[in-house]
Amino acid sequence: MILPPHDLLIIGELAAVTFLIGLLIGFIGAGGAGIAVAILTTVFSLPVHTAIGTAIAAMFFVTISGAISHFHEGNVAQRLGLVIGLSGAAGAVLGADSSQAISEQTLGIAAGLALWGLTALVWLRTRITNVAGVQRELSWPGEPARGAREWAAGIGLGATGGAAAAFLGVGMAPFLQLGLLTLHRLPLRQTVGTTMLVLVFISAAGGLAMARNGDVSVPHLIGLTIGLGSGAYVGARFTRRAPRRLLRATVVTVPFVAGSMLLFL
Repeated sequence: MILPPHDLLIIGELAAVTFLIGLLIGFIGAGGAGIAVAILTTVFSLPVHTAIGTAIAAMFFVTISGAISHFHEGNVAQRLGLVIGLSGAAGAVLGADSSQAISEQTLGIAAGLALWGLTALVWLRTRITNVAGVQRELSWPGEPARGAREWAAGIGLGATGGAAAAFLGVGMAPFLQLGLLTLHRLPLRQTVGTTMLVLVFISAAGGLAMARNGDVSVPHLIGLTIGLGSGAYVGARFTRRAPRRLLRATVVTVPFVAGSMLLFL
């Protein structure tokens, strides 16, 4: 398929802009859907519904390589991740279809407020991680036996996170990570890896549901995937070299700025 010059220009511009955003995403370990929605709506003037669908679809390509890497490193609670991921996929379809009834303006405001809420969750996650320390990081014997109540909590966590992600177009990684840390008591490395696996399911189902409703722009999807994917790969290499205070400040600041862009620009 040969794309017209206008689409090629969009791909090039978006890849260049989002490469810089990808550097930041890789640096702080975020998924980037909310930031992508803010960029697509405020800089590239996409309607909010289309921006959300495009960002969610792009996140599939951005997260799948990370999920594979975490799987090979033993950082994924496979059974728990599968259950939460499948329930998240179902929630994402419901969220994507439900968002069609919401006006562009209302959806943009809701997405901005959700990013502010996620800012608070990110801050809370950093506090919980600091208090918990690294004791459970030293060894992980594998997935323990889980009771029906814990499986039910996992299904609820996935369905809620998936619905919110596809409805609002925001990465629900902080919400999912908090649930895995507190409800399921996973070590931090397994929390990060399992969250990445869950996001693959959510972004795949949500992206397909939004595409079915005509809310995915192919040239913007290509540009976003190239920019975020390559930028995140490079940015991730600097995470361990960054001062801890700078990393914490950046993790909290990025979703707050993205939310402000959706609310005020």
